[in-house]
Amino acid sequence: TSDAVRLIKVEKKKAQVADMADLIKLMEFPSSYEHDPLIGARNRAALELLFSSGLRISELTKLNRFDLNSEGKIYIQGKGKKQRFIYITPRAMTYINAYLELRKDENPALFSPTRGGRKGQMGKRISTNYMQERIAYYRKLLGIVVPTSAHSFRHGFATYLAEEGASPAAIQILLGHE
Repeated sequence: TSDAVRLIKVEKKKAQVADMADLIKLMEFPSSYEHDPLIGARNRAALELLFSSGLRISELTKLNRFDLNSEGKIYIQGKGKKQRFIYITPRAMTYINAYLELRKDENPALFSPTRGGRKGQMGKRISTNYMQERIAYYRKLLGIVVPTSAHSFRHGFATYLAEEGASPAAIQILLGHE
């Protein structure tokens, strides 16, 4: 009978997010760590953009160069074909421009591979797995113990906005939630 089963309430685990200082260390790390300046610039630009925009990693890897406009606005088609604008901070734009200046190819993808079979192929782009692997690797090298992923950057973005006084409704819109 249903009387035999007693349900107990379990406290919901709070998502662990690295603190702001750790997220900043992680964003800045590729610039000094990567031996290839192009890879360092690309990964730094990608992490800066992830953090400053609240993009999902899948949205980041789908971006094309022509998606960026001079006002620092990007039109995104997110999950469930939902559309929204994201705004790029001047800081992130600085790193994106520095990366693009180093590129010598015509690939329309904003973040393209520099090695392997996909290097230089038109339309090829870095994968979500690559970005997740790099974030995990950088985190390990930096000794950041709190699990940190691309989603943590999204979470950090929302937390930062909330701490700066943004309304929950505005944050939802910026993250592309209903």
